[in-house]
Amino acid sequence: MRTAQRVRIGAAVLAALLAAAGVAMAAGGFRAAPPRLTLVETLPAGAHRSGSAFLVAPGLLVTNAHVVLPCRAQGLAVRVAGQPGPWRILAEEPAADLALLRGPAAPDDLPLALSAAARLPRGAPVLALGFPAAAGLQASQGPLRRATLTVHDPEGGRAVSFRVTDRQGQEVEVSWEDGLRYFGEDQAGRLRWRLEIDAPSAGGSSGGPLLDAAGNVVGVVYAGARGTSSAVPLADLRDFLASAGVVPRFRPPPAAGAAPDWAALRDRAAPAMRRVTC
Repeated sequence: MRTAQRVRIGAAVLAALLAAAGVAMAAGGFRAAPPRLTLVETLPAGAHRSGSAFLVAPGLLVTNAHVVLPCRAQGLAVRVAGQPGPWRILAEEPAADLALLRGPAAPDDLPLALSAAARLPRGAPVLALGFPAAAGLQASQGPLRRATLTVHDPEGGRAVSFRVTDRQGQEVEVSWEDGLRYFGEDQAGRLRWRLEIDAPSAGGSSGGPLLDAAGNVVGVVYAGARGTSSAVPLADLRDFLASAGVVPRFRPPPAAGAAPDWAALRDRAAPAMRRVTC
C-alpha cells in the first residue's frame, strides 16, 4: 500500500499551473476567480512484500502490478499464501497498475462477479477488502468520494493526482483535457481515472477488491491512508481482463436504496480472497 500526502510545489510552478487552470476554466464561469490547484502524491508506505488478490475465474487472481513487480525485480517467485504453486504472472498493465496471476484451479474456487453497471455513482456505498501486513482479512466500508485523474507509475513507486477548487473551496469537476494540460501530453499513456473512497485501508491491502452493496467488484484497491482508499475503477479492470482473454461473471448492480449487510458480504467474498507474497 501507499500513503497519501500533500505536496508543496515551488511558487513559480504553482503560479504556472494556476494560470493554466484559469484559462481552462474560463468557459466554466471562473474568469474573475481562478481555481486553486492542489497536487496530491501517493508514495510507498513501506517495504511490505505482500499484497492482496481475488479470484475472477478458477485459478486466476487479480492483483496490483506494484504487488508483483518487486518479486520479479528481486528474482523471487510469486506465492499465494495457503495455495499450491506454481503461480505465474499471466498478464500485467503497469499504467493501470493491474496484474493477473495464473495458478492451479481448485474445485472449491469461488470467483467474485463484476458489476454490470456502466459506472459507480458518487456517494455509492462500497466495501474495501484486503490483507494488511501481519493481519487477517480486513474490511472497511464508506462512500465513493470522487474520481480523480492520476499519473500512475508503479515501477517508480508513486502516483500523482490533482484537485481543483474555486475561491469558495468548492471542488470543480475536471476533464480528461484538464489532466493532459496539467501533466503534459507526454504523460497521456499513464493518465488514468482513479476512485477515492472514504474507507481506510492499510499496507498489504493493495490488490484487494472494492465491492458494491450487492457484493460485486467495482474496483481494485491500490493505495490508502488517513481514512481513505484509492482504487482502480471497474472500466480499467474490464478492459484489462478483456485484453487478457478472460471473461468474468457479471451481475446486476444493487437496487436503489438497498440496505446492504456488509458483514454478510464480507463473509461471502472471503473464499475468493488471497494473500500474495514472494
